[in-house]
Amino acid sequence: MDTIERVAVPLLLVQTASVVFLWSLDTLEQVSQTIFTLFLAADLLSFALISHLYLRSKTGGTTSPMTILIWGLVITAFFMAGFLFS
Repeated sequence: MDTIERVAVPLLLVQTASVVFLWSLDTLEQVSQTIFTLFLAADLLSFALISHLYLRSKTGGTTSPMTILIWGLVITAFFMAGFLFS
């Protein structure tokens, strides 16, 4: 597996989990906008990072591992914060 696949597969799993949690928020009696916003932020940032990596691979550029790590930590923080507030 190349770098893009090693990063994209966990991000796709995060996106899938975020969408499932967003979809399941409809079944709750009282939904907080904060919870919705945190899961949506994790989902959109995951998509943005996957798009960035794909664009860089097609244009011949590289993305520094530090950038990927920082993005990953921010996405994880939003995802985990969604659990903490729910």
